Formats: sequence, C-alpha cells, structure tokens
Amino acid sequence: MANTNDVIVLDLERFPKVGEWGTFVGARLGLQFYSLDEIYWGYIPKEVHYLRLDAHDADLGYRYWGEIRGERSTYGTTDEGTTNKLKEKIDETKFDVALRVMKQVTTLAIQEVFEKRETLLRAKYSHLEMDTWADQLAEAKAYLADNATEVKLIDRLAEVRGLTLGEFAAKIVAKNNEWKTEYYDLAVKEQELIAKVKACKNNRDANVFLEDYFGIEMTKQQCLEYNRCYEEEGTGRIVRNEPVISGIRF
Repeated sequence: MANTNDVIVLDLERFPKVGEWGTFVGARLGLQFYSLDEIYWGYIPKEVHYLRLDAHDADLGYRYWGEIRGERSTYGTTDEGTTNKLKEKIDETKFDVALRVMKQVTTLAIQEVFEKRETLLRAKYSHLEMDTWADQLAEAKAYLADNATEVKLIDRLAEVRGLTLGEFAAKIVAKNNEWKTEYYDLAVKEQELIAKVKACKNNRDANVFLEDYFGIEMTKQQCLEYNRCYEEEGTGRIVRNEPVISGIRF
C-alpha cells in the first residue's frame, strides 16, 4: 500500500461508488479495502457502515493479518538482478496493529451479517403492516383487557381474516411476542460474538475465532499447536482432526 490516502473498509454492495472512486487494496471477510482520496469521504451516505483506517494501519493490518510467526521470509533483488531471500523479524508493534485491525474488520463483518438478517426478518411483513403494528398491538392489548373497548382498526382486519375480534387480538399479541423473541435473539447473538472478538488478546485468539465462526482455517503451524491437526506418521502430512467447513458458522 504505497498510497498514503486513508483506507475505507466496507461491503462494496452497500455503496458500489467507492469502487469507482478508490484504488482496490484487497478483501477480508467479504469486506473490501479501498484507498480513498480525501475529497470523497464527505460523499459517503451516513447509512453506509464502514471503517476508516490510516494508510499505515491499513497496510500493516492487511499484511500481518493473522500472523503468528516471529519472523518470515521476504524477497528482494540484488544489484545483479537475482532474487534474494531474507528473514524478516516481525516487530511486536506490527502484531499489535494487525490485531487491532482484525478486531475492527471482524466486528464490522459481524454487524453486516446481522443487519442483513434483521432486514430479512422485517421483510416478512409489509410496510403497511409494520407502520400500523403499534396501533394494532395497542388495540389488541386493550381489547383483551376489556372486550368493551372500542377499536377502530383490528375489528376490520379481523373481519378480513375471518376471525373473531378476540381471536385476532390474541393472535396479534402472540405474533408480537414471537417477533420480539426473534429480534432480541439477533441482538444478543450479535453482541455475544462482538464480545468474543474484543476478548481476543493476540492474533492466535483471533485466528481461532475466525476458524470457529467464519470457517477460515488457521495456519498448519497453529493448527498443530492447538491440537486441531496431527502429523501423519510416515508421510509427514498435516491432517486435521475435524474438517473446517468454510463460510459463516453462526
């Protein structure tokens, strides 16, 4: 990332214009990284969820994403034009930046998943039904508490559905309880996962989370360290105890 512009991280489907404005850097967890000139940031709609990373953090975070080795190979070219392989010792601060970026990006990815699930939950009902739901529920509760209560909406809806007013009022209350349970379950699960991300103390922890919840395999080295793999006798082949199913697993 030679560019010094800040980097935006987002689900490009939310706002494809960024793909025209920026320079593509890479992708993680279904989110895209684009280097974006300062003039464009003010045009991003408020409803678009994104991260803004400075060029330094974005570069280190992307390059050292999930890194657990103390050193790794780098390649350069000598004056004679031949490839030169060197060992790069990784400074601890690079791990710190990588972990911070991993946490931020993973949290955004989780939020995007649950926002889409909330949209699907709401899509079960029409706009008119959602817009009148508070009135329907208020009338239903009032009628069930006192069937002499005058209602202006649910009696007409009950007639359309071929139900008695009492039956329809009870159905509204039951449906509302069902809706709240589903909605609250989404909110609780989202916060549960985000809390797990925040609790990650190092890249190893973050790699475990990504394998368990996003189906992204950790390195063979870490897999062996965590007894999720074993070295096959005779062949030296690294074999997983259990296969990792790719994709979201929550």
